[in-house]
Amino acid sequence: MMAQLLDTTAPLALSLALGYMILVRLLRYHRAKEMASPYGDGKRSLSDMTSDDAHAIMKNLQELEFPAAFTKARTVALLKAGGIPTMSKLFAATGQNNNRNGGKRMIDTEIILREAQSRHPASERYMQAVARMNYLHSRYRQAGKILDEDLLHTLGSGVVEIFRVVDTEEWRKLSDVEKCAIGIFHRNLGEDMGIPFSQLPSFASGWENGLHFAQELNDWTILYEKQVAEPRPTNDAYVRVYVDSATKSLPQAITILTRKLVAAELDSTMRTSLCLESPGLILTTSISTYKWIRKLFLRHFCLPRPSALAVKAVDDRPNPASGLYNFQQLSMRPWYVQPTFQTQWSLSALVLRLFGGKVPRGSETKYHPEGYDLMTIGPERNVGKGLDEMGTVIDYMKARGLVECPFKQTSH
Repeated sequence: MMAQLLDTTAPLALSLALGYMILVRLLRYHRAKEMASPYGDGKRSLSDMTSDDAHAIMKNLQELEFPAAFTKARTVALLKAGGIPTMSKLFAATGQNNNRNGGKRMIDTEIILREAQSRHPASERYMQAVARMNYLHSRYRQAGKILDEDLLHTLGSGVVEIFRVVDTEEWRKLSDVEKCAIGIFHRNLGEDMGIPFSQLPSFASGWENGLHFAQELNDWTILYEKQVAEPRPTNDAYVRVYVDSATKSLPQAITILTRKLVAAELDSTMRTSLCLESPGLILTTSISTYKWIRKLFLRHFCLPRPSALAVKAVDDRPNPASGLYNFQQLSMRPWYVQPTFQTQWSLSALVLRLFGGKVPRGSETKYHPEGYDLMTIGPERNVGKGLDEMGTVIDYMKARGLVECPFKQTSH
């Protein structure tokens, strides 16, 4: 009886499994084909891609196709800033690289980047994020403490890490169309931040399209790291604040493991510069095996993420009680996180508690549970400052309007 049942159900189960995998295959690549369809032979050139087109593709990539990769890319890019000696020296000199201020500085920076990356470039929130970033950098740029090359490296690290993480860890690689959109976004952001592109090889002659720009910025960034990144005490201090402090209440073995896990995401140049230990063969093999299994599982067994489950980099709407925006990503300190059952008792929150992190509490105001204001976010000493300067930048961006096809413009 059992044998007969197996004889009849096994082929059916196999057919259903095969049918499901075929369905996954058909649907998995639908968005990629849809994004690429307007371009190619006999169609639009990549140089015709507009800023609106690029934003739509970026939104698709970070909310639906590769949300985990974009989150990781942002985190690694921010960490790499501490491997550039002039930057780590500045963080130390300004008092933003210590256990008291370091965590908030990292969250503030990530929020500003998330706002700029996810909001439409003609939106008020994008303009506010860029204006705030420019104001916070302005005094150090004027004093020569932040070099144009360092800012170009920071911009380029975003491109390097998005390309690297998606192409090596995700279920498919980025297409040229998607890389073009990433290039257009970073070109526009760099222009809005006032970063000169004169270090790039094609600055004088101009870039063919966003793909050309992104590839040059990617290659220049990696070369710049090889030229200037080297281990310094301030680099080491930077890592001890942003990595070691996250596990300071746990056994030393956990801290060592965490440092090696972080090191595994970096090439030898940045790993050495940040004074991190090599992950070793066993850990490297284990991480590579996990990434390979995840890649295959997503590619062959997971249906694409529906729009209803889009991963939002930032909240679309403000907190109705405060008019400010809450941050949804839990970290070791709950900056701008609203106390809810989810943020206090979810599995992520419980794991965070286990590792010595704090979850938001209704009675605690230190971490601003009411949310953040893009016009004032940043170090406490800068709260309420720079509003006139920021207003001037926002007015200029509004008056200028959105550059439609950045690589059909003749000016740099």
